[in-house]
Amino acid sequence: MTNTERSTRPSGSSGGAPATDARKDDLASKGAEVFREAKANVESMISDAGDYAGKKGKEAMDNVRGVGDTFAVAVERSIKTRPYTTLALALAAGFLFGATWRR
Repeated sequence: MTNTERSTRPSGSSGGAPATDARKDDLASKGAEVFREAKANVESMISDAGDYAGKKGKEAMDNVRGVGDTFAVAVERSIKTRPYTTLALALAAGFLFGATWRR
């Protein structure tokens, strides 16, 4: 008997085909179960990441709104106390913005 005949011959009893089929089916079912678990874990991680990103995005928007409100109050107070200075600053900011926009 050659080495290739020995390696291709099923081990165990002479009725090795049913045992091999059972092992294949068992291995296939275990592989399918592992795949389902991995898929569930990935889906859970994606969901958690989406929730986290949504939560952080909402916090960022709340902070931007707070800064905008504070800035609006500061500009309003500045207009009431120093209207010409505020106008000059607005014109200077507009000029700088326009000058950089051209380039």
